[in-house]
Amino acid sequence: MAAFAGIVTFDDAPLDSRIEQAITAAASGPRRQRVASFRAAHGIVAQRLAAPGGLDGPQNCPKVGRPLEATQLFAADVRLDNRDELIALLGAARPPQADDADLLLATIDRFYDAGIARCLGAFAFVRWQPDRRRLLLGRDCLGHRSLFYHCGDGFVAFASTLGGLLALPRVPRQLDEIALANFLAVNLNAREQTLYRGIARVPSRCVVEIGKRGRVQRHYWSPRMGGADNRSDTDYVEEARARFDDAVLTVSRDLPRVAVSCSGGFDSSAIAATLARLGHAQSIDCYTVVPPPGSNIDVGERRYYDETDKVEALGRLHPALNLNLMSPPAPHPNESDPTRIFARSHMPYPGPTVLGAHGALYDAVAASRHPVLLSGDLGNLCLSWDGLFSIRALLREGRFRELVHELSAIARRNRRSRARTIFAEALLPGLPLWLRRTVHRLRGREPDAIERYSALNPAFIAGNDLPRQWYEQAFEAWPMPEGWNAARFRARALFDLNQVARDLKAASVDVFGYERRDPYADRRLIEFALNVPERLYRCDGIPRAFARAVFADRLPPEILNEQRRGISAAAWFQRLDVRRRDIEDEIERLETSATARRLIDIKRLKELVAAWPADGNEAQSKRGLYFGALQRALHVGHFIRWVESANA
Repeated sequence: MAAFAGIVTFDDAPLDSRIEQAITAAASGPRRQRVASFRAAHGIVAQRLAAPGGLDGPQNCPKVGRPLEATQLFAADVRLDNRDELIALLGAARPPQADDADLLLATIDRFYDAGIARCLGAFAFVRWQPDRRRLLLGRDCLGHRSLFYHCGDGFVAFASTLGGLLALPRVPRQLDEIALANFLAVNLNAREQTLYRGIARVPSRCVVEIGKRGRVQRHYWSPRMGGADNRSDTDYVEEARARFDDAVLTVSRDLPRVAVSCSGGFDSSAIAATLARLGHAQSIDCYTVVPPPGSNIDVGERRYYDETDKVEALGRLHPALNLNLMSPPAPHPNESDPTRIFARSHMPYPGPTVLGAHGALYDAVAASRHPVLLSGDLGNLCLSWDGLFSIRALLREGRFRELVHELSAIARRNRRSRARTIFAEALLPGLPLWLRRTVHRLRGREPDAIERYSALNPAFIAGNDLPRQWYEQAFEAWPMPEGWNAARFRARALFDLNQVARDLKAASVDVFGYERRDPYADRRLIEFALNVPERLYRCDGIPRAFARAVFADRLPPEILNEQRRGISAAAWFQRLDVRRRDIEDEIERLETSATARRLIDIKRLKELVAAWPADGNEAQSKRGLYFGALQRALHVGHFIRWVESANA
C-alpha cells in the first residue's frame, strides 16, 4: 500500500522547502519507506514508493503533468479489481500501458462521479486542479483505504493515514472528548468525525470536494436493491457459489502463498475451503486461536467455547490447508502495553480484548512474511446473514402460509410463544424510535443504559447532554435490526457505519506489516446478497439457512450443522486474570490524566477490580462488564495518556 500526504493552499501562501520536507517525512510512515514528492501550483504531494517485489507496483505513483508547475496533481493508493471492464469503458480514451492509478484518473476525467462508481477494489485518491483551485478527495465504497484531511486557514492538509496527517505542519492533534465519549459508549454512527478535533475523514463511498467557496461531501454510489426476478431458490444458490468463488479469486489472485484467519464458523472456513478447491495457491496457511488445553467455560446453550473440532474437520476435508492452531498462554504486549499499536495507527481499537487475544495470530502471520491476511469480517452481513427480517418480509409480501410455518418454527427454537415472537421479530423493530424507547422503559430497560457494557463517566454524559445527542443520532443502548427492509438495514451497516473499524483495517500494513482483505467485501457479491429474498436466509426457523445451502459443497457437517455461534476470544478471562495487578496500577495511572478522569468512571473501574470474578464461569456471566467496559476503558485511557505525552 502506497500512502500519500500533501498540502494545497487557497491564499497563495508559499510552500517552501521546509514544508516539503515535512510532507515527505509524513508520507514515509512509521517504517520510514522511500518517498517521492511532487509539486504543482499551490500544492505539494508526497507518496511512498513500492518496495521491490511488493504488491503495490508502480500503479501507486503520483501522476503529475510536469515536474514543476504541473497542471494538476493526482495521487492514489489503489488496487482495482475490474481493470478489463474499465479499459473497455474508456475505449480510445484509455491511457497507453495504463496502470491502476492511470485508469482511476482517466475514469474520473471521463465520467467524474459516475466513473468513480464504476471502479471496484480498494482506493483512496486526491486530485488537485490549481487552475480551478479545486481539491477532490475520494474513497472506495467499503473503505478499504483510509483518507483524512484538515481544513486550515487558507490551506487543506490531507493524508491517507492518520499518522501522516497529524505529522503535517499546522495540523492540530488535540483529542475530541465528545468523539471519545461516543467511542466508549460504542456509538459508532459518526461518519466524518474522528477522535481528533479539526480532523475529518472521507467516509466510504464518498467524495469530498473543496474549493474557495467551501466544502461539499456526497455519495457517488448507492447499492442496487429490490430488483424482482423469477429465479428459483436453486438458481440463487448456484449463483452465490459462482460469485463467491470469483470474490475469493479476486482477493487472492496476486498471492502465491495465502494466509487465512480461520475460525470454526461459516465465513472464514468457507474462504479457506474455496481456496483449496480453486487450487491456484502454492500454499494456504490457516491461523486459529483456540482456548488452552483442558479449559472449559459454560457459555450457554446458544454459544460454543472451542472451535478446534470444527477447524480440524475442515482440515480433514481439505488436506491442502496448513492448520495452525494456537493457544498463547501469556498476555500479549497488545494488552499490557498497546503503545506500539497507537504509534502506528493513532487510534484505539473498538475491541481491545480481541486485539490482545489474537495478537499471537497477527505476529505469526507477519513472521511468515505473508503480505496479506484474508478474513471473513463482513460475512454475517453478506452471504451468511441470519435472516432476522424473514417474518417482516413474509408479512410484507403476503405469504401468510409460509409466515405461519416460520412463526411456529422460530417460536419453538426460541422457546417462546408465537405472539411474543411476532412482537419481537416484527412489531417492536418496526416501531418509530420514540415509541420503541417507550416500550423499552415499560419493560424495565432504560434506553440509554450503557453502563452494563461501558465505563463512560455518568457525569460526562449528563454534563454534555449526550442522551439528547444519542436520540438525534438514533443510537440505542439496546440495539436491534430496526425497520422493515433488510437490504437497506444491511447496506447501511456494510457501507456507512463503524468508519473507525474501516480506518483501522486500512492501517493494517503500518500496524501489523500486512494488508487485510475480505472476499465478502466484494461489492458485486454484496449487491447480489442484498437482493437474495430474505425468506431464503432463514428457513424452518434455522438462521443462516442460505449460507448452509451455498457452502454445503465445501464445508464439513461439523460446521454446516452447527446452529450455535462461536464466542469471541474464548479464553479472555484467563488472560485478564493474569493482569489483575497491572490493571490496578493502570487505573491509578489514569487518575493522573484530567481528560481520562472526565471521560472514564474510574471509581467504577476500582469497584470492578474489587469484585473480581472467582473464575471464568463467573466472569462469563459478567462479560459485558469485564470483557467490555473494563478493558475498553483501560485501552482508551492508555490511548489518552499516550496522546497527552506526545503533545507535552
